[in-house]
Amino acid sequence: MRKMNMSELNEWIFSRKGNVERDILKYGREQHVRLRPRDKEEMRVLDELCIKRWKKAEQEGKIRYLNERVWYYEFD
Repeated sequence: MRKMNMSELNEWIFSRKGNVERDILKYGREQHVRLRPRDKEEMRVLDELCIKRWKKAEQEGKIRYLNERVWYYEFD
């Protein structure tokens, strides 16, 4: 592995910054940005879907509770 000091790293980052910003603007975002707020019914439906998906993952053994605040969720 190559070793760099901070000044070399900063130079390398700033030398690529223009190309990276140009690529981001050229190819755009993959995700659509939501402009309007969700209404209450839509939020309720999405909450129910998330709860059902969580319970299904629990039944399939994809969620392991490591302790009270830490869980392991196995993604497919």
